Amino acid sequence: MLVYLILNIVFASGLSNVINNFSVVKENLATDNSFSNALSGLGSLLGSSASGDSQSGSALQSVLLVIGSLAIIWALRQLMAKKEFSVKGAYYKSMFPLIPFLLVVFVIIIQLLPITLGSAIVALISSTLASSGTATFIMALALVPLFAWSAYMLSSSIFALYIVTLPDMQPRQALRSAKKLVEFRRLKVIRRILFLPLFILIAMAIIVLPLIVFVHFLVVPVFYLLSILALLVTHAYLYSLYRGLLNAK
Repeated sequence: MLVYLILNIVFASGLSNVINNFSVVKENLATDNSFSNALSGLGSLLGSSASGDSQSGSALQSVLLVIGSLAIIWALRQLMAKKEFSVKGAYYKSMFPLIPFLLVVFVIIIQLLPITLGSAIVALISSTLASSGTATFIMALALVPLFAWSAYMLSSSIFALYIVTLPDMQPRQALRSAKKLVEFRRLKVIRRILFLPLFILIAMAIIVLPLIVFVHFLVVPVFYLLSILALLVTHAYLYSLYRGLLNAK
């Protein structure tokens, strides 16, 4: 994670992006140091961590995310097998399934299209028609089936990210194996997957919100470290869930 942190700072300008966004948050807090402003500031920081300060920065962040994910997955597999490994080995030896891994990621992006396009359409209609609260609520309800559709597909394909890193594993084979893995227990898996982002958001809010209100100078480094660690927590949680499903078969 230290290697990933350094690469992100040097090549993707991740830290500078957080600093720039927090300067705007700080100005808003100077006029009104309220909890609602702090909550809005946390939302801005979360948005900044998801994108670079330029198109090239965003592209580099995506590249580093893939590289970091492969290294973490390889390291987790070695840890679960109780094998010793080096940091260099984690980055060198984990890159062999890069193309199959990217193909599975591409499938996941396609599976996210229902909720992504649905949200964009609802946001466009709401802003264009200046809808009332009732109309907005009805349009939000229309997103539920789209969200359920995406969640249903992702509940299996997300585990294909771990299966496809096995030796001599093809993307299609990994997706089929993942589908069989969650067979007859999708609802349970979906609940556990949805718990992860909720847990991360709550944990970050508990730690960062008091800093935004009371200790400004700690917000940027603490938030940036937490956003980097979120990648490790995500993969550790999902890989443990994957192994649990595998052992329960």
